[in-house]
Amino acid sequence: MSLKAINPTLTRAGMRSIFDASDAGLHARITHLAFGASRYTPTGNENSLKSEKARVEIVGSRYLDDFQMEITAKIDGDTGFTLAELGVMLEDGTLLAVWSDPDTPLAQYTPGVPIAFSFVLALAALPQGVIQVTGDVDLQLFFGEEFAQLGAALIGEQLRNLKLSTRVVELEKQRSATLALTANTNQLQQVIEHQQQQINDLLPLITNTGALALTNAQNIFKTKEILQ
Repeated sequence: MSLKAINPTLTRAGMRSIFDASDAGLHARITHLAFGASRYTPTGNENSLKSEKARVEIVGSRYLDDFQMEITAKIDGDTGFTLAELGVMLEDGTLLAVWSDPDTPLAQYTPGVPIAFSFVLALAALPQGVIQVTGDVDLQLFFGEEFAQLGAALIGEQLRNLKLSTRVVELEKQRSATLALTANTNQLQQVIEHQQQQINDLLPLITNTGALALTNAQNIFKTKEILQ
């Protein structure tokens, strides 16, 4: 995620450290970022975050121009919290700059879901060239790794959905076959019932015909006896 829109406030302690280094002909290095959960409006008098929850080593930094530095880092810890304050830390532990907002946090960090980000730190109030860049990170490759992980997760989800869709199609085919078999069975049952009804209708006729034949036979026998 990009945090280029935020504008950290330089602290008095941090500015003193930078000017002292400049006067001594030395350089200062930004090495870590601190994250906390408190929400407030920075005044520049801060020496630390009000509620620090995590501190991570920056992955790299680079100058965009003489007075703007882009800083890149990744947070990946075991404890979740709301990212509501950000501290830019010098190598000696001095808080160089701080950001917070009383209303809007940066993000919600969830364990197991790393957050990679970058933001721009304005250095116009500081001596030029005193702060050294840390690391030499290809930001596109850095974020490319994060997107690659996300892409792999998405592909895995797509494969699961494809398997599920295939299973649904198979079940639908089985359902259609079952319905067709049921329809054929119902038709056969109807034919059997119709044939049984025909048999039931013929039985009285067969019985009546047999009775009539028996009566005729008896009459014939009686006729023969009379003639004799």
